[in-house]
Amino acid sequence: MKQVLYNTHVLLDVLLKREPHFSASAAALDAVGQGKKVEGYIAGHAVTTLDYLLTRQLDSKKSRIVLSELLAKMRVAPVTDAVIRQALNSPFSDFEDAVCHAAALEAGISVIVTRNIGNFAKGTLPAVLPELFRAE
Repeated sequence: MKQVLYNTHVLLDVLLKREPHFSASAAALDAVGQGKKVEGYIAGHAVTTLDYLLTRQLDSKKSRIVLSELLAKMRVAPVTDAVIRQALNSPFSDFEDAVCHAAALEAGISVIVTRNIGNFAKGTLPAVLPELFRAE
């Protein structure tokens, strides 16, 4: 089974039905749980970011329901002391992406699905656009 970390923007595209990215991001996320080919992950720190942004669009109760439904299908890649220290010492210019990458490495993830592939160019894991992601 392929372990895949979905970046925050991709998840927001789906949860908030953001166009023009909704279709591609939804198709990439739909691979989770279908035929046991993809095990989906979200970086631990992204859960609070998602809650904050969802609460601005929905109410707090609805945000928690949406997050609970998402997390019923996905796992959380822990953001630990070691992950933060690795991110701080990484060549990434965007710290949030550095944390995502470090959390993915620590969790043994094989690919990151993101709309910001350029931000992951200095990483050691492949980053793919949602529209190019294949579960095989």
